Amino acid sequence: MSEIQFLNVDLELESKQDISALVDDLKKNAMVLHYDKDDYRHLARIEADADVVSPDKAINHLCELIESCSKSALKQWLSCSKRTFDIGFNSGAEPKCFSQPISADTLLRISAIGAGIEITIYPVES
Repeated sequence: MSEIQFLNVDLELESKQDISALVDDLKKNAMVLHYDKDDYRHLARIEADADVVSPDKAINHLCELIESCSKSALKQWLSCSKRTFDIGFNSGAEPKCFSQPISADTLLRISAIGAGIEITIYPVES
């Protein structure tokens, strides 16, 4: 039987404006999984480049990286129409009950930087 497990947190960004300075600042201490731009928008998906064992720790790590960005990168952060922490889980049959808390301090931190939360659950692979 497969177990439910936390995978990681991806920071998803979308903007109609250039976000290359933001991506450059974040990639110093994070992994850029995807960065694409076209005539209409810039998209990026960034993952914590640290050993994170919980959504709370992963989100706080990414918040630290954002808060330490340069002024030009922070301006680009504010231009993003999507700033989302996407928490990923593998689904499974065990345990019967599975929870991963996010502290009130972390929720306040997410709110203070103008981001949101999304949850993605990946199916059991057969």
